Amino acid sequence: MIITTNREPSLEEFETLCVKMCDYMNDRAYKEPDYYLSKGAQKLEPEVKSALDIVAKGTMFENTIEIISGQRFPDIVAAEYYGIEVKSTKDDKWTMIGGSVAEGTRVEDVDHIFILFGKLHKPVEFRTRRYEDCLCDIAVTHSPRYKIDMELPKGETIFDKMGITYDEMRKLDNPIVPVVKYFRSILKPGESLWWVNGEDAASGAAPAKIRMWKTLSKAEREDLISQGFALFPELFSNSPNKYERFTLWLVANHGVVSSSMRDPFSAGGQVDFEISGRVYERLPQKYHQLATYSNKVKDAIMNIDEQTLVTTWEEGNTELKNRMQRWIQLVVNAAISETFDVAQFLEDVFDDN
Repeated sequence: MIITTNREPSLEEFETLCVKMCDYMNDRAYKEPDYYLSKGAQKLEPEVKSALDIVAKGTMFENTIEIISGQRFPDIVAAEYYGIEVKSTKDDKWTMIGGSVAEGTRVEDVDHIFILFGKLHKPVEFRTRRYEDCLCDIAVTHSPRYKIDMELPKGETIFDKMGITYDEMRKLDNPIVPVVKYFRSILKPGESLWWVNGEDAASGAAPAKIRMWKTLSKAEREDLISQGFALFPELFSNSPNKYERFTLWLVANHGVVSSSMRDPFSAGGQVDFEISGRVYERLPQKYHQLATYSNKVKDAIMNIDEQTLVTTWEEGNTELKNRMQRWIQLVVNAAISETFDVAQFLEDVFDDN
């Protein structure tokens, strides 16, 4: 890391310093095209310091810049609240994955950051921009990280898309929350945020391993089916896509995949059974499962957090006192093609729960 302790220069003066430093490095790259080609991210920091020392002469930054060890953000800190993040690539492009959205290693009190981006590929070239002006998107490795695009047009940053400024977002207690909200708002049918754990969406947590459905214990399968009934009323519809969201939820939240999600709900064919003195004949197997797991289904409905239900039910009516009634109505609406009285069946199943 590089740090300067001068408190007085303005943001405009610091931007001018960054531009002059970038111009100096580009001029050297033009005159000595092979000089920077062997430099990587760590080796480039001393070069940035050297260029800054030269262009800072006669300015308020002169003799204030030093390299400090440690994995901190940004790499250069000036007057406590200005900074430069040094990035480089050996590819012929102006894009790369940047730092964490959470910015857990950010140097305290730094308010304004510029990027010095080095393209260490013939012809070698350097560019500098304000940090937030070249953050085009968010990618997920082990955690959400910004994507950098040094050619990003004005007004097309990820913050423009999300409707929040960079400063507003970085000062949040949990900046992952608006990220999850934004990406959920643009999901298309059949898509899911695989890296978001539904029970703790803000964490960005995802399962560490993937398992096949058939390898789960009977108890695990029952629990997941019960939660599926609670979260996805469309499982009771006749839509050919009724298993899609449940399947994506299994992968995203539990790391479970299946070659055919239809089988767990239809195995065994149609069934006859009696509930509350009424006999139901030739019902699809999933209704027998619902009756069998009714305690677990109701427990899931009443205890799952409200935001998760808002997302999966795709509506805002999730008040605790009305949840069971609303869930029953959602199932009835989904099961409109059934030839028996679904509402009465559900009342019978949950009457004693």
